[in-house]
Amino acid sequence: MNFVYSDGGRAAGGFKGRSSDCVVRAIAIALDLDYRDVYADLKKMTVESTSGLERGISGGVYPPTYHEYLEGLNIYPVRVSSGYLKDIPKTGTYIAVTSGHLVTIVNGVAHDTFDSTKSKRTKCGSPKIEGYFLIK
Repeated sequence: MNFVYSDGGRAAGGFKGRSSDCVVRAIAIALDLDYRDVYADLKKMTVESTSGLERGISGGVYPPTYHEYLEGLNIYPVRVSSGYLKDIPKTGTYIAVTSGHLVTIVNGVAHDTFDSTKSKRTKCGSPKIEGYFLIK
C-alpha cells in the first residue's frame, strides 16, 4: 500500500505544532471538509458529551464522539473481526480504524502525516484494523 503525506488542511487552517489529530485529519481528508470546521464540530461535541469536563480535543477524540459525528452524516462503521490495512479495497474512500489511530485510504493509498501502512507487530507487516467507515 502506498502513502501520501497529507495534514488534512491543518496547517492551512492556522494550526501549529504536533497534535493527536488523526480523527479530525482523517475525516477532513475523506469527506473533503475544512479541517477547522471538523475540529470545531468535534470539539463542541466533546465538550457537550462530557458536560465540560473535557474542554478540547488536542489529545484526541473519543470513539463514541467520532462515531456519532460520522453517523450524523449517514456514514456507519463496518466491523472487521480479523483484517489488515492492506486488505482495504483498492477502490473507494475509507476511514480505517487501527489500534488508537484513524487513517484515510483513497483508492488504495493512505493519506496521513506519517506512513501508517506499516507495522512491526504483524507477520504481514500491515497494521490490524478493527473496522472502517466506507465514504464513497
